[in-house]
Amino acid sequence: MRLASGVHSYVIGRGAKDSNLVQVALKVDDINKAKAFAKNPSLKQAMQKGGVIGAPTINFTTMTYQDTANINTDLRSRTTFMVKDWDKWQRLFDSSRQMRKDNGIMDRAYGHDVDNNHKVTVVVALLDTAKAYAFWKSDSLKKWQTSAGLTSQPERWLYRIVKRY
Repeated sequence: MRLASGVHSYVIGRGAKDSNLVQVALKVDDINKAKAFAKNPSLKQAMQKGGVIGAPTINFTTMTYQDTANINTDLRSRTTFMVKDWDKWQRLFDSSRQMRKDNGIMDRAYGHDVDNNHKVTVVVALLDTAKAYAFWKSDSLKKWQTSAGLTSQPERWLYRIVKRY
């Protein structure tokens, strides 16, 4: 059913704190086919058969950057937030990659909602959790977020990759 809809499995993650929370990140060939697939009652039935007990959240994101190099950690953070201006945010984010790396964070992917480029998603690998947690609480990050035009508090979810296809 996925393949017929142009949906390709990519990665499965489980919550770092609650392993019953699952993320499935997929690549799609055609966004309209993918949206129809997401609304297909057969998908809901397949999820229930697979043990899904809660209502799934389905997001469609245009990933504009992705690093697929192998690294030695499976711990990831997915962060979502709103920005005033996508282009300005992207320029500042790209130019601050070393700052994140110095704080134990490695960029893996980022992009924006298919229908709203003000809604941003960032996926990073945690290379040093102590540094990353401290950085996320730091005043320097808060200042950077203000200068980058964030208009909402970042919502962060940590997970571990358990399977790649």
